[in-house]
Amino acid sequence: MSSKAKTMIELTLFYLIGFAIGVVVFFVFPDFHIVIRVLLGDIAMTLWIWMYGLIRKNSSVYDPYWSVVPPVILILVALYLDVEWTSSSILLICGVSIWATRLTYNWALGWNDFSEQDWRYTMIMQNHPKLWILSNLFGIMMMPTFIVFIQLIGGIAVLQQEASMNMISILGFVMIVAASMIQYVADKQMRDFKSRTAPFKLCIEEGLWKYSRHPNYFGEVSVWWGVYLIYVGTFGVLDLAILPPILMTALFLFISIPMMEKKILKSRPQYADYQNRVSMIIPFFPKPKVDEDVRQVLSE
Repeated sequence: MSSKAKTMIELTLFYLIGFAIGVVVFFVFPDFHIVIRVLLGDIAMTLWIWMYGLIRKNSSVYDPYWSVVPPVILILVALYLDVEWTSSSILLICGVSIWATRLTYNWALGWNDFSEQDWRYTMIMQNHPKLWILSNLFGIMMMPTFIVFIQLIGGIAVLQQEASMNMISILGFVMIVAASMIQYVADKQMRDFKSRTAPFKLCIEEGLWKYSRHPNYFGEVSVWWGVYLIYVGTFGVLDLAILPPILMTALFLFISIPMMEKKILKSRPQYADYQNRVSMIIPFFPKPKVDEDVRQVLSE
């Protein structure tokens, strides 16, 4: 059996134990509001993965949590509430499951074994070694857990409402599926590009990456706006439920993307020109390339 297969089996086992722990914690607090009970179960699962990561000395064991947990939470909540499986709830769960399956598949393609860890985690550990246990728990794991969880609050409300679908909720579902396809295409284009240019440090500027510097992140953000549209279609109101997708958008715009681009610029200085010409996240027609000699004349 390959190292990757052994790793996948081990991860699956530990995640199943984590789900069991989350369910137990959920039932320990029967008098609490269901959203609080789900949150406590989510926190318990995250703590379990955190401890597992410490044992394995690899925080990337948390990476699939982002995509695996949301559909599990929604399905378990629906089963617990014994709700009527309305068209609106089916759209929600199917949409989130399609997104989760695609993202988890992409993670599995890139993960080999415990010798690999996300470069961002390694950077945090090296920059602040004395605070590593806390930054690992709260920065790497708990913060994403909370951000994804609040995206699901509106989804839980949709399940409780037992409403039928309408044009807005259908639009939300279509948006989730379309965004998942954008992520799939963008990730495949990036994998193909890296396999062709492996010996060189080049910047991709083809396919979707010609129109957006981060089309995969655009897809990720759009998924959660799609979930929000299903919520709007179900309740017919504009309320504070809009804050979760705004927070998710801000996470990518002000944290993930700047951190990623700072790293890219260190190894690929030519990326600066790409930055100046191509939209950060929303796909749009790029500015034309300027010949280097012409650029020099313009700068004088």
